[in-house]
Amino acid sequence: MNNMMKGKNSPGMYLIMIQLFVFNFAVHAQDAVLGEAVIDMEFSEVDSVKTITVTAHTTDNGKEVPITGETVTVFIPRMFSNFVVADLTLDESGMASTEFPGDLPGGKEGNLTIVAAMIDNATYGNVEKRVEKHWGIPTDYLPSSHRALWTTRAPSWMIITLSILLAGVWGHYFFAIISLIRISRDARKEKAMAEYRS
Repeated sequence: MNNMMKGKNSPGMYLIMIQLFVFNFAVHAQDAVLGEAVIDMEFSEVDSVKTITVTAHTTDNGKEVPITGETVTVFIPRMFSNFVVADLTLDESGMASTEFPGDLPGGKEGNLTIVAAMIDNATYGNVEKRVEKHWGIPTDYLPSSHRALWTTRAPSWMIITLSILLAGVWGHYFFAIISLIRISRDARKEKAMAEYRS
């Protein structure tokens, strides 16, 4: 029984309890420091010009207060990376606008997921707003001559790069085969010359 009591009150147990206390304190302190932010997006289209207006606010004593001077990134999630539309700086009213490109492919139906986000913000952390919008070009309606990774026609730069790489690989194979043939031929000549001299 004494050994069990000693095990429960060992320095290791005290160390674990202290670490848990410090971890919980750090988590609660971080939550207290980071403010809560809300991001919204409004979409408009005038004469084929598409515009995104981003607004951001926080709450202070139950009242909405505009967030000013912070950077909000507008981007489109892609397979390997994000396509950044713009990095916006919020004005005094907590707003910022950007023109949206009209030549982005959006799958078969032309839908795009548009994201406005604060990323690793010192005050508000990571905050984002996602909206799916029919602002892309349906891939079924892309011209047949259009070359891209998402079409059946690969980009020219990819074809050229792949051709050069394959030519280099097969070139080494042919060089090795030709070298082996020459070595074999030279060995036969040397053998014939040795037999002739003897």
